[in-house]
Amino acid sequence: MTFGEKLLRLRKEGGLSQEELAERLSVSRQAVSRWENEGILPDCGNLLEISKLFGVSADYLLHDDYQSDGDLPAVRTVKARLEGEKERQGVLLFLGGLHAVFLLLAMGAWAAWQLLFPVILCAAASLGDILFAEAWFRSGKAPAEEVPGLRRRYYRLGVWFFAWFPVRLLCIGMLHYWPQPINTFLVDVITVCVWLLSCGWAWWLTRKK
Repeated sequence: MTFGEKLLRLRKEGGLSQEELAERLSVSRQAVSRWENEGILPDCGNLLEISKLFGVSADYLLHDDYQSDGDLPAVRTVKARLEGEKERQGVLLFLGGLHAVFLLLAMGAWAAWQLLFPVILCAAASLGDILFAEAWFRSGKAPAEEVPGLRRRYYRLGVWFFAWFPVRLLCIGMLHYWPQPINTFLVDVITVCVWLLSCGWAWWLTRKK
């Protein structure tokens, strides 16, 4: 698409006549007509004014191969980078969400049946999630310079879900030696406090420096 064709399209999309465009640019109607029909390019000042008026880049106006600003190399690069970042964040969110699902299933099974086997199954599934994540980190689908940051965010999120039952079992084991009986509610409160403190401490230790 030539400059004249682009200018004609932009002018019509903007609902402007040649006279109205000429008035805005402080040129004659004949100048606008020559730009659109004879392939004559405006000077730099008018080109910049046209760019500002229609909200497009001068590169788009001058290059016949560009059908929109999205075809500019710099714009394509930025769009590809943003799409890649969005995809990688979606993968991290999905993998982290699996940890949450496995934790909720394990907690529900424990509350309903007091059986360790479902908890072990969910822990094994979480380990599988970790192995899958590591395989994805090493697959080359994410830029090498971003992998350390992605891995750190994944494990910082995963520790909140993976640490619950180890903390729970540790608290139960330690409170077993308490000289006086402790009711279940107090055990739950202590477990939550220890879990929050330990995971918060791990989160703080693994923050980006």
